[in-house]
Amino acid sequence: MRIKSYLLFLGIMAPAFTFGQISKDTTDLNEVIVTASKTLQSAGNVTQKIDVIRSSELENLITGNRNLAEAIQYLPGNAVSVLSRNDANWGTYGGLGPKYSTYMLQGLPIDAFVDPMAVELLAVDRIEVQRGPASVLYTNYLSQDFAGNQCPLTGTVNLVLKEKIDTTRTMIGLSGGSYNTLNGNIYHQNHFGRLHIIAGGSYEKSDYTNYGSEGSWLNMIDNPQYTKGKLFLGLNYFMDKDERHKISVFANGTMHRGDVGRPNRGYDHQYKLMNFAYSFKLNDVATLKAKVGYRNYDRSWQEDHYGNQTLALDEQLQLASDNGVKQSIVPADFVFTLKHRENSTLTLGIDYQTAKYETWGQTAGLVKTTANYASAHQTGIYAQEELRFGSLIVRGGARFNSIAYHINKLGGDVPGNNTQSWNSFLWNAGIKYVSKIGLNPFVNIGTSFMTPGLKSIGGTINIEDFGVAGKNGQLPNPELKPESGLGMDAGFDFRFSSFGSVSVRAFQSVVDDAIIDNVVSQNPSQTQSVNAGKTTSKGLELSIKYKLSKRLDMFANYTALDTKITNKIDTIQDGARIPFVPDNVANLGLTLHLPYRVQAAAYVHFSGKMYDSSNKADRQEFDAHEIVSMHFSKDVQLGKNRNLSLFLNLYNITNNKYLMPWQFQDPGFSFMAGVNIDI
Repeated sequence: MRIKSYLLFLGIMAPAFTFGQISKDTTDLNEVIVTASKTLQSAGNVTQKIDVIRSSELENLITGNRNLAEAIQYLPGNAVSVLSRNDANWGTYGGLGPKYSTYMLQGLPIDAFVDPMAVELLAVDRIEVQRGPASVLYTNYLSQDFAGNQCPLTGTVNLVLKEKIDTTRTMIGLSGGSYNTLNGNIYHQNHFGRLHIIAGGSYEKSDYTNYGSEGSWLNMIDNPQYTKGKLFLGLNYFMDKDERHKISVFANGTMHRGDVGRPNRGYDHQYKLMNFAYSFKLNDVATLKAKVGYRNYDRSWQEDHYGNQTLALDEQLQLASDNGVKQSIVPADFVFTLKHRENSTLTLGIDYQTAKYETWGQTAGLVKTTANYASAHQTGIYAQEELRFGSLIVRGGARFNSIAYHINKLGGDVPGNNTQSWNSFLWNAGIKYVSKIGLNPFVNIGTSFMTPGLKSIGGTINIEDFGVAGKNGQLPNPELKPESGLGMDAGFDFRFSSFGSVSVRAFQSVVDDAIIDNVVSQNPSQTQSVNAGKTTSKGLELSIKYKLSKRLDMFANYTALDTKITNKIDTIQDGARIPFVPDNVANLGLTLHLPYRVQAAAYVHFSGKMYDSSNKADRQEFDAHEIVSMHFSKDVQLGKNRNLSLFLNLYNITNNKYLMPWQFQDPGFSFMAGVNIDI
């Protein structure tokens, strides 16, 4: 870790320690959450470890890459690795890859790679993060793109939307910054009797900059310009005055267009997301909820001939092909919860998911062809009991899943076996003791099961394209087997005073026949999914939150990770570390509340050494790196319920251009400054 970064950080924030007196806040365990049990209750009443990022904290969020995944990078156990403003997060959760922690919107699964780029932050009230196995109450997500299907073996991230509106508000924001970036957004909330509304959107354009490492396959010769537009609408209608019946609708649409730094390397991505929910409180103890969603991902991109040294430069820059992937996914969840004997909770449910997946290509001047076309279906039945015996909480549950693939075309051909199906039985258990002295130990354990994604099976390029210049993408592997996992954690939370708390958590995850993505070629950039035998991830998290004074809050956490692949058949993989998982992660943050409604926040994120492949003979090592960022804001009261807020965000102020997977590189320092005004 670079010592100068910490000296700069502490030097800037040191004067804050002289302000104010100690403030007495309410305990974190009283925070009302929904994620761990699908019903509202305090965090102290669940066995799992839950973190909550509140709306006030989201306002200070410094998203250098405009990705919601960056909101959780300062929590223990996470190593977010957002490749660029135009690319997904390839980070790690609980010492495993990005597909082992799902994302949800109001409890329904969304895509962990796409949707954190697409969902508009203005609609989110808070983010609840469950660390530890969650595969009984929450299902896998049948995304076939990126790293394939996703399961909540190491946890889940739930984006909770704004629902009940107390005051009318209209806010307009304008900002600008590095790379000629211009951003505008609008947000409105209101209520008309029992109808509560949120609506808004944002638009951003930027010249951006080269985010490829030296010699990268990205080969940018110009600024990779982009435009992003987002619109959302949320409606919540309470059907009776005592709010026992509620209907909710939410829709979010995103348009993302641009290029990757060459004339014929453009892309056009369209993302649509909808949620429908009905909640019926039968009486004071029983509630029935029904949810259904629709997710549509339509991505297209261009390829040119760049890198083919047999052609002149102007010929290399000509269009070679258009390519694309389309996905439509419909998740549904029906759940019944019953409160009984001293805050105990019984949860019964059934969920269903159907997904369609298609990849296509069109060589310049030729007919468009379909490479992969398939559908997937998944049905789950689950039950969980959470019993409360005074200060002791005991939890246990089980799930039965049935998954089926129907493959019409794979790699451009009709497969010999076009139907595959699997059944799995999953279980979980947990225990927690809530003591009167603030020391609350807990233990959790649970299993998972995940089928290989169709992108991993069929690839995005042909096996004959291995090593061919300009053929960037994923090679197929039709021999992939499904994987099963076991996760467990143990630790304690300790509130040592009304203004400070400590958390310690140890965890271990074991995945059999783990499917990992290996980099098999650097240039062209090519990967292939393989079964790596058994992967084991062990970790220890230490976390502290402390209110140093009435004007200063701080947090710090550290995670040590030890990962290993055991594969006695393949000695090249045996004993290797899991790709893209750092050996340790650390975070430090300070928030300073100054007079005259001025606020300053500073953050340090450190991520340790990692590798891009399980091939010990041919893998790239990535050095440890740190990111230091700062936020400043000034609020001006314009009148009743009207406020003007000026802000300045400084990202990566040490200009650390560290390397990332897939030959990406953080472009270094950037800033955004702007104003939000209530009208």
